[in-house]
Amino acid sequence: MKPGELIDIRQSAALTLHDRRVLNLLIEHAGPDIASDRHHRMPMARLRGPAHRGGERVRDSIENLMKTLILIPTRDSKGNKATTRVQLLASTTTTDDEDNPNGEVAYSFHKEVRDIISRSDYWGRIKASVMFAFSSKYALALYEAICLRINLKHNNQFFKPDDFRELLSVDRDLLTRFPDFKRRVLDPALTEVNALSDCNVEVEVIREGGPRSAVAGYRLRWAGKSSEEWQAAMDELLRPKVGRKARIDGKIEITNFMDTGPRLIASRK
Repeated sequence: MKPGELIDIRQSAALTLHDRRVLNLLIEHAGPDIASDRHHRMPMARLRGPAHRGGERVRDSIENLMKTLILIPTRDSKGNKATTRVQLLASTTTTDDEDNPNGEVAYSFHKEVRDIISRSDYWGRIKASVMFAFSSKYALALYEAICLRINLKHNNQFFKPDDFRELLSVDRDLLTRFPDFKRRVLDPALTEVNALSDCNVEVEVIREGGPRSAVAGYRLRWAGKSSEEWQAAMDELLRPKVGRKARIDGKIEITNFMDTGPRLIASRK
């Protein structure tokens, strides 16, 4: 369970996919005590995760989380819309040798963050198996945003271009042309979320005039998957990551044979 204020955060574009995973695991480990004034301790191996690569160091992600200034929408004492600017983490201690099987991370959340979490009334349930399956931080950001909204009475929301880019954790100075944004961010994120999560998501691009006019905004739509659709996604989560992109893109057909077990058949697409 992740507080909505830590999902719809702004200025998080500097965080990598690994940083975002580490943050989610820190939140998960803190559990019901996340708003308490205390240090939490967890095994460093847990933060490295099943998809760990040699270049992904836990301490680097911890330092990135400490140095990143997060803007969290909130309310002031009179109920007006306001913005809190704060670092997510306060003090942290990490074992120097990350390969030490007994290594640990001790951490605490910043006081202002704890205060906001204690008053939070909306949460998103993040599935760790889905989180670790994504290869793009934009897919993880989109998935978290949908998890926060999936149980709302309405199933769509309009975003202005800058707000939608912030939702997907896109740096405001990067991929400013829509074709680049679509190719590098939007299409890969939608493909992974629709293939690997328990949600179906689509995005309508809204333009002010004709098809070549400026983008005026994006309408995000979502729905929970049927049990059959979610089973198909879970089947893919259990398969090796090798060949996943081709399977998702439909370039490889998967057929099960009772006598020989599963095998892959290359299609002619």
